[in-house]
Amino acid sequence: MTETVALDVRHCTDTTELFRQYAGELEPQPAYIELDLRNGVLLADWDGEIGNAAPATVRHGIDRRYSIPLLTAEAANRILDEIAPLARRIVADSDIDWDGNNHVAVLGPDARAAEDEIEQRLGCAYPHDHPFSDADIIGVWDIDGAVNGCEVEEYGITADTTDERLDEIEAEILSNLADCGDHTVVVCPALGTYLREQRDELRQADDED
Repeated sequence: MTETVALDVRHCTDTTELFRQYAGELEPQPAYIELDLRNGVLLADWDGEIGNAAPATVRHGIDRRYSIPLLTAEAANRILDEIAPLARRIVADSDIDWDGNNHVAVLGPDARAAEDEIEQRLGCAYPHDHPFSDADIIGVWDIDGAVNGCEVEEYGITADTTDERLDEIEAEILSNLADCGDHTVVVCPALGTYLREQRDELRQADDED
């Protein structure tokens, strides 16, 4: 780089920070690690675009993105710290040049070697054979697998059950799901809505009596 840029590692702060599933979409948004060559920011995030769209800075290599599974915050932060020395090498041996049409990233030989090491560590070439355990990855459950239809009786849900109590029930169900397998963190996007629908049906029945 023409100017010295310090690496700025930004850790995830929420356990399920990398999970996001838009309404109507069948799959969660992909997750990635990104290195911004302009300011040295290294972080993990989820892709806000649907389909193959990407910002110009990504297309031109200024923001370097590396695909990862839906890692928990703990796993994401661990891998960010692990690859930070490699990211420093990329920032130190890269430039952003004008090619006549756009500003594009140009990596030197050591930056390319460091990036190859990052991609190998993350399993970017073979995303279905990634080097992470189930405990590192957020388990995603659909509603049919997460509930049994007896939650009203099991958790004592009534027409007067508060949203706060339903949130507690949701957390308990998710904890039980995590105990069912090797994922230490699980999500079920439709669970909160399902529990509220059960409560609201009881309220409607009371109103009709």
